Amino acid sequence: MHLFNTDGLKNTDVSPKDTVPIFLDDDFRAIEGPSYWAIALAQKKSRSIETLKQYTTVLARFLQWRDDNGIKATNWQLTDEDVINAYIGYLINNRDIKGRPSNKTIEDYIAILSYFFKWTTEKGYKHYWKMDLEKVTVRIKDSSAMVKTEKQVEKRMRIGNGSTMHVDRERDKFIHKENIPRIVELFDDVVYGFIVLVLWKTALRPKELFQLPYKGTGLNAGLKRYRDEELSDLKEILFRFESKGKDRDIKYPPDVWAVICRKWMPERVKRAARYQERNNGEMPPNNALFLSKNGKVVTPKMLQDNFDKVAKDSRCPEKKITPYMFRHAFATYFILDRLKQYKLLGKAYAYNAVIDAELREWMGHENISTTYKYYVHLVNRYFHNGLLEILDDPINKEIFKAIEKQ
Repeated sequence: MHLFNTDGLKNTDVSPKDTVPIFLDDDFRAIEGPSYWAIALAQKKSRSIETLKQYTTVLARFLQWRDDNGIKATNWQLTDEDVINAYIGYLINNRDIKGRPSNKTIEDYIAILSYFFKWTTEKGYKHYWKMDLEKVTVRIKDSSAMVKTEKQVEKRMRIGNGSTMHVDRERDKFIHKENIPRIVELFDDVVYGFIVLVLWKTALRPKELFQLPYKGTGLNAGLKRYRDEELSDLKEILFRFESKGKDRDIKYPPDVWAVICRKWMPERVKRAARYQERNNGEMPPNNALFLSKNGKVVTPKMLQDNFDKVAKDSRCPEKKITPYMFRHAFATYFILDRLKQYKLLGKAYAYNAVIDAELREWMGHENISTTYKYYVHLVNRYFHNGLLEILDDPINKEIFKAIEKQ
């Protein structure tokens, strides 16, 4: 199930809201009743945009729960007392250590679902919802489900498909962004500092990283050395590369390429001369952006060896570091930033199609719903336990400073 915001009705008389949510199944076909309800809500001038989001998010959570439990969001009409009681039990048994969602919040959820089913009745839809809200309230208050202790929540956390993951194990795969400048300073060759920057800002896999050219051709012609006066107006640059046997694209961040042009390109010219000395006057290939200080083209093995060396350094602020871990860190902080943006941080999971689509583009997954859900749960757990520092100042400047110190 997917909740998707469309601007197809923007600037029309149909809807006064800028965007209208629609509900899609896993094959991205519209789920009729819920989608028509969202459109009807959007047309009501008495309903604010925040109310529209609240109502559709509550329904989205319920439909996603149906999907996760094999009773299909598309069969929303097959909702009876047993289904609602099971959903209430799910909400109660998955409260966090602060007791959220509270009984009052759960009552509000069910009231919104009741409003949805009442509307569908008026529109001629047949369904099995026959709920007495007073009895539902008693059912919620009489529930004896325990709220999990902090220790229990710490040990294991539930992810999207109902399985669990060990928080400690996930923590060992995570790089805190405030530690990245300190890691950069530990490399004995500045080229690896630039590589860390690229990995951190693009979520590229290590093998994809080495497809970055010094001078791109064809669709990658935008990846080249720009003059200083051109860099201030630099836009996102297309980067097409092979990923797991298929071609895929990302919009390469202009701020990172600007740093490459200003700081790395002049150094690469010097290293190209050393390469030339080692190879009988032959210049390094233009499809190789990264050269070591002795003029060799950096390989994945060289990258891993240097990461291993830094990881063993007693000054390294992380227990473990690998090139791939920066991809993991990118996704974690990406979701953190987006949850903050949409005011969803720390709240119960709700699918957001916009965040999903953005993360899918960066990570290169065809279907990222499970990955997206995984990171939402991970971020909320990290954030709750104070493992994620929300830094107002961008870490990039500190990384640039660390590179310059080498």
